[in-house]
Amino acid sequence: MPIAPALDTGLRHLLTGLALGTLMSTVALSQAAPNPARLAVVIGNQDYAEIPDLGNARHDAERMADLLRTEGFTVFDAYDIDRRGFEDLLRTSILNVSDGAEIVFFYAGHGLQIGRRNYLLPVDVAFDSIYDLPVESVTLDRAIEVLSARGEVHVAIIDACRDNPFPDKMMAGNLDASLFETRSGFDAFQTPLNSLVAFSTAPGMVAFDGQGGENSPYTAAILAAVDAYPDDDILSVFARVRENVYKSTKGKQVPWESSTLVQPFRLRKQGAPTPPVLLAETDPAQEGASSETRTASEPATLPAAVTITATYDRDVPLTAALTRALKLTEALDFAVTTPPSDGTLSVVDNGVIYRPRLSERPATTRQLNLSDSFTVTFDLPDGPAPVTVTLDMEVNGCDLAAGDALDPGGVGFYRLPNEIEIAPALADCRAAVSQNPDTPRFRYQLGRAEQAAGLFKASFDNFSAAADAGHIRALNGTARLLITDKIDRAAADIAADPIRAMALYDQGIAAGDPYAMHSKGLHLLRNSDTDQGRQEGFELLDRAAELGHTYSMNELGIYFLTPDTNHFLPERGMRYLRASAARNDIYGYFNLGFVAQNGLTEDGIDLASAYDWFVKAADGGHPIGPAALGRMIVNGQVPDQGPQQAVEWYDQGLARGDGWGGVNAAELILNSAVQGQTRTSALIRLAKARHLSNSKASEAAAALLANQPPKELALATQTLLVELGATMPIDGAIGPMTRRILDRMAQDNGLPPASNDRLSELETAARVYWAERPTRPDLF
Repeated sequence: MPIAPALDTGLRHLLTGLALGTLMSTVALSQAAPNPARLAVVIGNQDYAEIPDLGNARHDAERMADLLRTEGFTVFDAYDIDRRGFEDLLRTSILNVSDGAEIVFFYAGHGLQIGRRNYLLPVDVAFDSIYDLPVESVTLDRAIEVLSARGEVHVAIIDACRDNPFPDKMMAGNLDASLFETRSGFDAFQTPLNSLVAFSTAPGMVAFDGQGGENSPYTAAILAAVDAYPDDDILSVFARVRENVYKSTKGKQVPWESSTLVQPFRLRKQGAPTPPVLLAETDPAQEGASSETRTASEPATLPAAVTITATYDRDVPLTAALTRALKLTEALDFAVTTPPSDGTLSVVDNGVIYRPRLSERPATTRQLNLSDSFTVTFDLPDGPAPVTVTLDMEVNGCDLAAGDALDPGGVGFYRLPNEIEIAPALADCRAAVSQNPDTPRFRYQLGRAEQAAGLFKASFDNFSAAADAGHIRALNGTARLLITDKIDRAAADIAADPIRAMALYDQGIAAGDPYAMHSKGLHLLRNSDTDQGRQEGFELLDRAAELGHTYSMNELGIYFLTPDTNHFLPERGMRYLRASAARNDIYGYFNLGFVAQNGLTEDGIDLASAYDWFVKAADGGHPIGPAALGRMIVNGQVPDQGPQQAVEWYDQGLARGDGWGGVNAAELILNSAVQGQTRTSALIRLAKARHLSNSKASEAAAALLANQPPKELALATQTLLVELGATMPIDGAIGPMTRRILDRMAQDNGLPPASNDRLSELETAARVYWAERPTRPDLF
């Protein structure tokens, strides 16, 4: 997906002539009001796989992209994109939107109306099933809402009302699976505040595509109006467009707009701010320290190239670094003659800022350097002096260790919850917070690492602090800890507050965060006792899924695949689960395994497929995938595997915090011969399962531990203490040595001492085990 940097060739001022060796303590800058960031998303879909092609959509989009670049927009443009490409483009655009931005969205391609909603069609759309709508189209009003959520003003231009490519089709769009016919044209809908949505024709009508190789009448009229009246506000521009299209089509096409604009907006970039003047203040101790000091009247000389090092961030300030690298002390005009290839340069009220092009990238390393370069040409008395600037940037370790996916306030690098390595993440993010206390992103990411480590109160405090400082994703993290039933609230010292949690989710949704959409949607779909509440939950989950949130795909998939309910629609549910698995989600893998194992579709039971899906889930870190494999083996559903392999899978699940892994392995060992296993090892597994979060597994473990012989319990306690690193005999007799070791380990981990009975001693040893090897309750 290409991106065009905004090229600003207006003259700016830096300073030249600072003596070698002189230290700069501060750089003062005259206060000039910055222009808001300008971002455009442009899509041209022309060559379709299953439906008729369009003649001019790509050309229309290319011309609009060129226009918007000329007017100072950073343009994210894509052509002939499929559903995944649409999703990726929207996700990348959301990541790059800054607060207060001016945003333009242009789409040329097929679109249609289903029910009272409008849909844009990717090039791979086929609609083979009535349930394909959410996985083969993009909902127009949702795309507009999410792009405009953090912007100051938003303009959407839709040149898509061609003939309906799916006549006589019926599609399901709502929770109740009621069917709606597809229709030509678009329907009117409510637009966000301070927005304009401009359609190529009136609601329900069809627009012309124009002659092949030219522009559509609508796009041609826009280009002509902006060229002839570049300083007109946008409403005046579209009034002229409407008049011209009506005339050029002999009254057959009338463009239509819906506006909630409360302030003027112009496509033409308004005048650049007054150029800032840098005033270098040198360290008095260094004044006159060098015999090479020049006076301001001496000719300036500049290097042909310099390298600047910086930390990778959403905004990378360059003023001080450029001033030092170029030895500047007096005002000097310059122009950006070659813009950076992976970002933009801006001159704002706090200096020269580099804004990188952010994109989602899995963080597969703990150290990473990125680079970009640009050329600035200075206006010297002897003529132009170009300087190539290489910008070397190091990504902060906290961003690589605990960055979150599609975090609107992040820098694009992410780890999924199961990918966080706890110890390095804690170390890197604690260091980042200490060094950058005013960067809320680092506090949020530290909270993620602490939550993974089971440090829930610390996590909650950091989530709350980050949310209070404006980090959008932290709203979701705070709310989840206020509402989840998967933590011990007394131990965590976090009071449940579902009302506050819902309010925080609403703030995140208003800011366009798909994670907040998922969290509130899940709560409503599962817990609401009204049709309206469940419909709202479905709408939120479907919005998040449309942006690629696989958790929402899984939730909706399972909802429609729940037997003995009035919403058991297997074909519909499988659409969501397959979409999740196609995005390599381990929970999608597991859910497809569950469906195949239980024969929830018309294909019936497929044990080989179930086994393969469960293995993929387990290999990816799924917490209960291993136990599912163990049960398949025990039930005779996996050829050539027996109790020993089942126990190995169960143990893998227990190590991840699945209590049933411990219970099932123990039962297998106690009731049949498993090579290399004993009653002692079974009791240790039960003690570990007893102190995990699954209450039913814990109760089952307690029942199996009850009435066990004291000597067997003592042997299990001593064996577990040795596993924890103690040096002691294992003889089944709990004497002073064993008690001293156990009491010391408990005290070291902040646990109360065991009472004087064998079962309490074993359970205390198990609590020590989990205190030193915390599991990931956030993954369940």
